[in-house]
Order: sequence, then structure tokens, then C-alpha cells
Amino acid sequence: MREPEFTYRFVPVRLRELDAERGDLLVIPLFEDDCPPSGLAGLVDWRMDGLLSRIRVATLHPDQENPHYSGLVLGPFAATVDEKLIFPPGRFLPFRMVMVYGLGPKARYDGQRYREVARNLLQTLSSMTVAEVALQLPGWSPAGVPARRACDVFLTELVAVKRKGLSVPKALCFIEDLESQAEMEERIREILGGR
Repeated sequence: MREPEFTYRFVPVRLRELDAERGDLLVIPLFEDDCPPSGLAGLVDWRMDGLLSRIRVATLHPDQENPHYSGLVLGPFAATVDEKLIFPPGRFLPFRMVMVYGLGPKARYDGQRYREVARNLLQTLSSMTVAEVALQLPGWSPAGVPARRACDVFLTELVAVKRKGLSVPKALCFIEDLESQAEMEERIREILGGR
């Protein structure tokens, strides 16, 4: 197989490693019923002084006045399917932009929905023309998709977007737990011809 048209690396879901990353965009998947946020969303929420939690509270309880959430600049974000919230992280994270990507309700999320979200997410990234993207694959574990399969589906959708003549990121940083990283990297190496 010829040289891949993108580079990739893996980092664990830990703030120290996330702080060492750089890039155009950090993509954070979020279920609408994941309150408070967990996983990568939970780490980013903690780092950004509860920003995602404040947005969720403002969305779920718009009629409640809470002095701790006054001055919230971002609007409501329900995290419905394919809903996007894009903002600059300022001094909190080393990325130019952050995109929270809605996955809808966790109970309705399955392997088919994972594939659709991966496709839609990649088309969104194509329209943004971002070169360096860090992301956690969107909800594969709650959907019951094995790590190898999740990676396979994502790369299949990436190739499909590329074949349409659309732009894809040149560098991908997968933010996943260590056990999943090993399985995903093995699958990527197989896809790229054993390298």
C-alpha cells in the first residue's frame, strides 16, 4: 500500500498528555444525557472550570437563576444528534478551537448510529478544512462497538470522504484509553499495509 495521506498518533485520556498536544481542533463527543460530562468531555469540563457543565445546566434548566453560572457567553447546547458547539478554548487548552459534538441519547446509540456520526463528523471536519485534529472517537464504547471495529469504521468513512474529493485532516490524534489504543493502532497498521 502506498504512503498514507495522514499521520496519526495516540494519547491517553489524561490532562497531562492533552496539555502537551497542539492542533487546529479538539473534538469532544458528548451524549445529551451525560450530565455531568465524563471521559474526555469530563476532563475538558474540569480544565475549563466547569464550562460544559454550566452549558448543560443552562440547557436543561433555562428557567433557573444560578449566580455561579452568570456571565455564560455560550448559548444552550443540548448535545442532540450531530449538534455542534464550537468555541476558542483560550488559555485553558492548547488548541485553536474546540468542537463539542452531540451524540444524542446514550440509550439509542448503537453501531449503526456510530457509523453515521463518524461520517457526519468527518464531513463537518472537511467543511472546516482543519489540518490537525485531536479527537475521541464518538461514543463507540457505549454503542457496544469493539475498539478495532470503531477504528476500522472511522477510517473507512475517512477514505470515503477523501474519495469524494473533500479535504480530510492531515494529522489525527486519537485520545483513547491505553487498552483501546493498542487495538486501534494494530488495526491502523493492518490497514496501512503492516507498517
